[in-house]
Amino acid sequence: MRGLAWAQMRAHAGRYVASILAVVISVAFIVATLTLNSTLRAGVTGSLAGQYATTDVVVTGTVDPATVAAIPGVRAVAEDNSASVKVRRDGEGSSYGSAVSLSQDPGLRWQKLQDGRFPEALGEVAVGSGSGIPVGTDLTVTMLGRDSLTETAKVVGTIDLAGTAQSMNGTTVFATPAQLGEWATSGVTVREIRVAGDGTLSQEQLAQRVQSMLPADVTVETGARQAELASQQYLGSSDVLASVLLAFGAIAVVVAGLVIANTFAVLLAARTQELALLRCVGATAAQVRGSVRVEAAGVGAVASVLGVGLGVAAAWLVAQIASAADVPIPLQSLSVTPVTVVVGLAVGVVMTMVAASAPGRAATRVSPLAALQPLESKPESVVVSRTRRVVGTVGLLAGVGILGVGAGTAQVLIGCFGGLLTFVSIVILGQRIIPAVISRVGAVVSRLGGPVGQLAAGNAGRNPRRTAATATALLIGVTLTSTLVVGIAVTKASAPGAVDDQFPVDVSVVSEAAAGLPVDLVDRVRGLHGVAAVAPIGTADVALPDGRTIRVTGVDPGAVRTTLRSDVELPVADQLLLPSADMQYYGLHSGDKVTLAGNAGRAELTVGSADGRTPLTEARILTALSSQVVQDQMWIRLDDGLSDADSRAMQDEITSLAEQLAPGSDVGGSLVMRATLDSVLDTLLLIVAGLLSVAVVIALIGVGNTMALSVLERRRESGLLRALGLTRSGLRSLLLWEALLIAGVASALGVALGVAFGISGSASLFGFDDLVLNTLPWATLALIVVGGGVAGVVAAVLPARRAAGTAPVAALAG
Repeated sequence: MRGLAWAQMRAHAGRYVASILAVVISVAFIVATLTLNSTLRAGVTGSLAGQYATTDVVVTGTVDPATVAAIPGVRAVAEDNSASVKVRRDGEGSSYGSAVSLSQDPGLRWQKLQDGRFPEALGEVAVGSGSGIPVGTDLTVTMLGRDSLTETAKVVGTIDLAGTAQSMNGTTVFATPAQLGEWATSGVTVREIRVAGDGTLSQEQLAQRVQSMLPADVTVETGARQAELASQQYLGSSDVLASVLLAFGAIAVVVAGLVIANTFAVLLAARTQELALLRCVGATAAQVRGSVRVEAAGVGAVASVLGVGLGVAAAWLVAQIASAADVPIPLQSLSVTPVTVVVGLAVGVVMTMVAASAPGRAATRVSPLAALQPLESKPESVVVSRTRRVVGTVGLLAGVGILGVGAGTAQVLIGCFGGLLTFVSIVILGQRIIPAVISRVGAVVSRLGGPVGQLAAGNAGRNPRRTAATATALLIGVTLTSTLVVGIAVTKASAPGAVDDQFPVDVSVVSEAAAGLPVDLVDRVRGLHGVAAVAPIGTADVALPDGRTIRVTGVDPGAVRTTLRSDVELPVADQLLLPSADMQYYGLHSGDKVTLAGNAGRAELTVGSADGRTPLTEARILTALSSQVVQDQMWIRLDDGLSDADSRAMQDEITSLAEQLAPGSDVGGSLVMRATLDSVLDTLLLIVAGLLSVAVVIALIGVGNTMALSVLERRRESGLLRALGLTRSGLRSLLLWEALLIAGVASALGVALGVAFGISGSASLFGFDDLVLNTLPWATLALIVVGGGVAGVVAAVLPARRAAGTAPVAALAG
């Protein structure tokens, strides 16, 4: 039987095209994802290995470098300091990154100079090659921390970071250890000492010796181990991304499994009489099933090999595009691991064999003599049908209830579980729901398409299992796509309310400089056409009765309220509002009396609880307490009714003024967050829609398979219709109407479910009260329904042509 199976595959290779396409696409998706992930990991680890290539030991903690240098076996040490910084140059916006010290020992200096020279004195820096900052540029560098410091520096060199993990770190500036030491007094600094041995000890031995001679709270690692640890900060999110992508790969596998099951149903339907003849001449049912498994394994193996090749090629193409676009991700050398190849092959073969097992069993359930008769579809058994209805109904009721709870209580995880359970239950009930809907829609088609349309409606519901399986494959892809489209549309409309809660002002300007914001900037912004209100805000350090210092923000409640888009709790007369964490830290409770003291006076205030992040009091009280109030913030409200373009123009104008008059300041607020959120959501929609299109393409292959099986089952019927006068074009129309019914109903149901899931999912995120539903993308959803129907018709063209091309006499002969 094995030889017969291989002979069948060679003789009828064209029959397996649909299955091979489904497996190839699914396997290629998974292999490409795994390959890109391993390539990213290898690229990041490899680039970081260069940083620690000449380093034998790395010491982290508070320790004197001279102490490390004096340990026997140590040749040289390099003290690496790094700090978070904000970098700005004249005429350009600000960017964030880090300041890194350069080793004075050439052997431990891993950086490669691309242009200019290395910094040698205070006030000199080098920049990473991806920063776009030329040599000779004057930079304003702000060290980020509690006591921020802003300095100027001249760029004297460019460090080559192309293809390294450090290029993903934002704007990196390099300076001498002395410069970093001076800056570090005002920034949060990570200290690291790299050690080069004299060659007498291995890395492990030197690390053990260094650890034994340093305090216990100091961490000592080998250079190789430190490279692995450092790579985790870059790779921490890559595994999450790979998991997300593999989830879409799993969707493609499920859809492909449905298509493969239908494909083998088509193949075995075409050979039912042949298999029955084998049974009659002595082949057992087990042997027939074994030959089906051999065919499935062969198809799976061939398709999996092709899928692995296509996946690797796709990953290579993505890497080349990323390199050409200067994407700051090290993807230069493609890494294809044995695990990736094995997983790809295993997924393809196992998926094919599992999907083909049910058609194989079905082919041997019929007695040989009965199978020699003309092919007819068989209904599902009563027990299976009843179990399906009970399980599906219970799951559907439970899923809808859980989804409602998640949406009503704004609990995302509960909503996701309820939505998943609801959708799985609908798929289980698909053999009841989909044929019933098709029957209702078929009544309309019969009036539009005449007798041909009426026949198409009847044929679409003739085999509920096959029709439901085909429609389900398309339903999965369309539902997920529609859910995403609706969810993002509702989120974009509802998010501004949530953004206003987090950022209650249109535009804010914050300065980290010790001098704060200049008064001229406040006046200039207030005078801009389109600005409705401006409220400057100051801060000062004052003392609690126990001597501890607390930084308090002073606000003018009347002025601040004119800038707010949402309610924010503001202090009343003689009140100090504290966040709950600060109240706990200072041992205070709401209603307590506390005396604050500054260099200008004292005041007794009543403690109140607030949801904000900083202590608040009235500006007049803070001014009476301290003569060192720094106006470091400014809240701005724009005129109502401005268009998005006008709002962005106003924001750009305010940003320009801030860069001119308050170098190093940050411009934020709800407008910035809304623009960022819109950009992220639009990008997400494009990416995920592209990923889901893989499942949709596979599902459309299934539509073509279903029509092929329909042609086989109704071969004699088609011949009789032709003999009674139905033309070839009429028979083609019959099959195309049937495909339109299946694909159109699946698309419409998918869109309906997508609307429900998208709205419910958004409600579980924001709550029903904050949802904005007047911007649903009805045109896009209609296009999805129309597109699904048209694509189904296109997929059925070849089976329809094949059926119409068969002579009536040959069709009647079976």
